[in-house]
Amino acid sequence: MNHAMGSIMMTVGIVLSVSAELPRVIAHRGGSFEQEENTLAGFKASYEKGARGFETDIRLTADRRAVVLHDDTLDRTTDGKGRVDQLTAAEIASVRTKKTGQPLSFLEELLDFIQSKPDAFIHVELKSGRSDAEVAALCETAMKAVADRNLTARTVFISFDVRALKKIKALDPKQQTCLILGEVNANAIRIAREIRAEYLSAHLGNLYRNFVHEAHKAGLKVTTWTISSSADAQLAILMGTDYVTTDLPAQQLERKTARP
Repeated sequence: MNHAMGSIMMTVGIVLSVSAELPRVIAHRGGSFEQEENTLAGFKASYEKGARGFETDIRLTADRRAVVLHDDTLDRTTDGKGRVDQLTAAEIASVRTKKTGQPLSFLEELLDFIQSKPDAFIHVELKSGRSDAEVAALCETAMKAVADRNLTARTVFISFDVRALKKIKALDPKQQTCLILGEVNANAIRIAREIRAEYLSAHLGNLYRNFVHEAHKAGLKVTTWTISSSADAQLAILMGTDYVTTDLPAQQLERKTARP
């Protein structure tokens, strides 16, 4: 073995030893490439296939119910039309998803499922409104649903919106939060510390190992999204991330179990 090759192998060995504990798998929108996204049936199916971590999105209806949905309108994923924030919970209850005809779930229903599985945990993305009042209303509704089920320790609220994460901490300083990053830089770590977040989340294409290292030094956990291949998963492992959020949780769990 020549000197250059030896150096490369030594570096790989060091990285792998640092990352000996594999990142935990989180099912993105319940595992949206394997199940119909953000449906209760999809979350249950992913759990049966081994997923224990889940990620979802919530939005507030006109009458302040938190519905499990990524988009701000019903159009892409359901047979309904219109903006979620302009519809009541009763109107949304009649809507069905396009692929398998599932009803939309409300946060309480999804949390009831998580509560029934003691080994499950969830990251809830707050799709906050434009005004401070809308942000506060979403946070208050979501926090009540979590607190009523004693799920504070198994829930992380995540958001791009610093206002939402600040509001969550104001409601309960013990509630874990995660800042989703548009840009990955040292300033992001500073902001996360200032708002007392415990996690940072970044797209895999924007992430780099030194940033993960610096985040860990600052006491932050790092999750990355969206893992869609074995190469992506291996890259996340080499960078030392704590969690990987994937659309293919069953596939990634199978590979993780099979890793020598």
